[in-house]
Amino acid sequence: MATKNIKQKNIDILKDAGLKVTHSRCKILEIFQSSPDEHYTADKLKDCLDDEGEKIGLATIYRVLTQLEMADLIQKNNFNENQSAYEIKKSHHDHLICTKCGDIIEFTNNDLEKLQETISNNYDFTLESHVMTLFGRCNKSNCKGKSEK
Repeated sequence: MATKNIKQKNIDILKDAGLKVTHSRCKILEIFQSSPDEHYTADKLKDCLDDEGEKIGLATIYRVLTQLEMADLIQKNNFNENQSAYEIKKSHHDHLICTKCGDIIEFTNNDLEKLQETISNNYDFTLESHVMTLFGRCNKSNCKGKSEK
């Protein structure tokens, strides 16, 4: 019963966004919803779909990602210059990225948000939105970059 509700919810989400309901769009949206804190590249989505026995090509995945982004259902992040990562659209947050293990930490900080507003005001600038991604090394014991100095 729960699966039917999820599928119907996705159908409604796609229709409300003005998108035609297709199997590929539903499956990809399902993956994002099943792990809302995950960041997916097109290749990672392809692997997930393959693991589920789905035969959806990489070109179709890229096309669906663009459509879901344009419909404001997912957010595109450019964490590196080689490949974009996508996540389900949710409330504003920023990112910390470990440059060694690739771990992505989402965070919000009200003091930082206020500081950005203050800086904008100091420059007579109206802030509409921002993207902040901080890069560094995590201190987790299992980080593959831990032993490097």
